[in-house]
Amino acid sequence: MKKVLFALAAVVALAACSKEQTLVTPQPDAIGFGTPFIENSTRVDYSTPGALTAFNVYGTVTGTAGTVNIYEGVEVTKTKKENDDIGDAGSWWYAAGDAQYWIPGASYNFAAIVDATVATKDTYHMPLTLTTQADDAMYLKDMLYATATASVNAEGTPSANPVNFNFSHLLSKVKFTVTSNAMGGYYHTVTGIKVSNFETGTYTIADSTWAGVTAKDVVFAEIANVTSATGALSNAELLLVPNAATFNVTFTVDLYKNGTKLGTETKTIPVDTDLVKGNSYNFTIDCSVGNPIKFGVTNDPTWGATTDVTIQ
Repeated sequence: MKKVLFALAAVVALAACSKEQTLVTPQPDAIGFGTPFIENSTRVDYSTPGALTAFNVYGTVTGTAGTVNIYEGVEVTKTKKENDDIGDAGSWWYAAGDAQYWIPGASYNFAAIVDATVATKDTYHMPLTLTTQADDAMYLKDMLYATATASVNAEGTPSANPVNFNFSHLLSKVKFTVTSNAMGGYYHTVTGIKVSNFETGTYTIADSTWAGVTAKDVVFAEIANVTSATGALSNAELLLVPNAATFNVTFTVDLYKNGTKLGTETKTIPVDTDLVKGNSYNFTIDCSVGNPIKFGVTNDPTWGATTDVTIQ
């Protein structure tokens, strides 16, 4: 390559003796990543603006001679960490040591994940299957995945710069709501709310399916002191591995009167609802104090016969 450059420089010098010219190989633009978009659907819920601060990128470049891996789990963050990070002020950054570039005539494939573990990869180190991650309380984290592609024309202009990801939720979001017709010092409290669902699993990217799951009861927070006056009350939403089979919901309903428990009942109900990734579900438990106490009169009271009494 050096011989070619020096030869070209010599030709230019002969053709224009009065001017000095230096040939410099053009520096290709570094690949940058833009602000990701998250579907407005489903414990940390990254649909909340500003909640997402980092993601991991995988990528390949395909040129005239084949395909090469260029990213393997490189972290892209919202906050600049080094003076020479790749990106502009206010953009998403990755370390300069991980820099990759746009090559004229090449095509690119990218994948990005959030709070997921790559279980298997293909020949080019791109993710094939993903497994769930849990937070400190052992609840599932909001698992996100996105892909993007780009190509570069002969002049070196990429079709997308920066590369933007449109993330999708891979889990389902579930909460419970309790309603009650209780009044006059009565109220309902629902405890022990459990879903017999899947705690962990393996997600296959190619066909968007879950498999190899581990069964576990996912425990939800209690919903207390529900009356007709309070209206419907709900607990916090939790994330579950999508399930395409009937599962059981177990809960205990307690009825109170002025702070004293008067009755309790535990139920297990099969739910024939497919949990679909990216969807939110609200299961309602409708509580009732039962039939109100009624009073009646079996007969109308009558007076006996009148007795006449003379007192003088």
